[in-house]
Amino acid sequence: MTITVESETGQVSGATEVVARFACTRQEPVGPPGTDRLAAATRSLVDTVGVALAGRSTPAVRAVRAWVGVEPAAGASAVWGEPGGRGASQAALVNGTAGHALDFDDACPSMPLHPSTVLWPALLALSNADTDPDTARETDPGLLVEALDVGNAVVRALGEALPMDAHYGRGWHSTATVGRLGAVAALARLRGLTVDQTRHALGVVASMAGGSIANFGTGTKPLHAGLAARDAVIAVRMVENGLDAATDQLEHRLGFLALFGEPTPLAVGRLEERLRHWERHWTEDWSLKRFPSCYGTHRAVDAVLELRSEIAAAIECVDVQVHPGSLRPLIDHLPATGTEAKFSLPFTVARALLTGGLVVGDFTDAALADPALEVLMPLVHVTAADTPPGRADLSGTPYAHVCVRLVDGTQHERLVLLTRGDSRNPLTDAEADQKFLGAIAAVGWPEPDGRALLEQVRVALTGPGALAQALTALAADPPTIPDRAGERP
Repeated sequence: MTITVESETGQVSGATEVVARFACTRQEPVGPPGTDRLAAATRSLVDTVGVALAGRSTPAVRAVRAWVGVEPAAGASAVWGEPGGRGASQAALVNGTAGHALDFDDACPSMPLHPSTVLWPALLALSNADTDPDTARETDPGLLVEALDVGNAVVRALGEALPMDAHYGRGWHSTATVGRLGAVAALARLRGLTVDQTRHALGVVASMAGGSIANFGTGTKPLHAGLAARDAVIAVRMVENGLDAATDQLEHRLGFLALFGEPTPLAVGRLEERLRHWERHWTEDWSLKRFPSCYGTHRAVDAVLELRSEIAAAIECVDVQVHPGSLRPLIDHLPATGTEAKFSLPFTVARALLTGGLVVGDFTDAALADPALEVLMPLVHVTAADTPPGRADLSGTPYAHVCVRLVDGTQHERLVLLTRGDSRNPLTDAEADQKFLGAIAAVGWPEPDGRALLEQVRVALTGPGALAQALTALAADPPTIPDRAGERP
């Protein structure tokens, strides 16, 4: 049996039709008071480009770049931090992988998603893909902002419809699965696809969806994001060239929602309403990361950083209690590599206690071998519970509670509900800029070059010509950078 959606007008449609119609119907979203959609899109773009440039030096991205060199596809799409152009799908693949390589890209507090590292690589790849000057057209930056709204809405609304607990609980990497569908919807808005074309494109990309959480802690995790961006580009371009697919893919009894989740008629029936909600409100469910590690570690790291100044004696143990959902993407053993360390609460908590923060250079094999870490990590004890200690009123709320017990008998506790960087506890503009500059400085970018690039990316969505100038700057000869992420300053 297929699952249908009843619209506000009483029209009964399949979920694929609802998503396609939403993607293709332009209307001005009205967000919460004070929302600046251009500012949010710009922050998202700056953040994604910064972490992608820093991620280019990782083994995962070096491997993808090497493969792209073996099977090159000529084109005009910019690979960020690399001179010359590539075919649109290859540019999306490299940029998407690089954006997720450090696990420093943005996140959704309500569900495990990293939207921007799929959406921006796909959108920008098709924003400058045409090499023929007679047919090339300048992309309207306002249309890019609309497309970003569409993509952010689709990933969240489909995440709810699956629902995400069932989907992620089965081991699917949601950034790679619903990320593909969100990117196709965003590209449909950007490219002006018809509703029928969009239904076909959703059908094509649904057959490409995949990504296993078992690969977290390896270079294949960021590859998931790159493949999602690439596949969205491929699906849209193939449909533009006449490829067809099942136009009831989402709701079919053997289609995407049934294969990847446990959808209920009630949840899917609210799909149109939730799409419109998230188009207006995704900026309230959004976080820029302060640390280059899995988002599941961030509340605990924030807690220990608040406690650090109170620690005046040797540590006996560190008890970390978190909501069970925070542990799903994390490893359950002490890390053996710098990449695994990004998914380790004992490592991130211990490193933050020792150094006062987490930076790109902390997640290397060399940093993992620090003798002080080898002593402190086994003292970090991690447990999970639905409710923070003594706070029955917060049952089911994501949280981290950290208690540091010292050898002198004292103990110091902190409860963190909102990470620093969450839209409800946001980074300042200066902090966001410093994240960009610090990330690229860690891999060898001189500060003057970094600031000049930051200024161009920051104005990329402001008017005609600005986007082309920013993409040209991103494709210029970059500073010489080392093969590995930089060490801690």
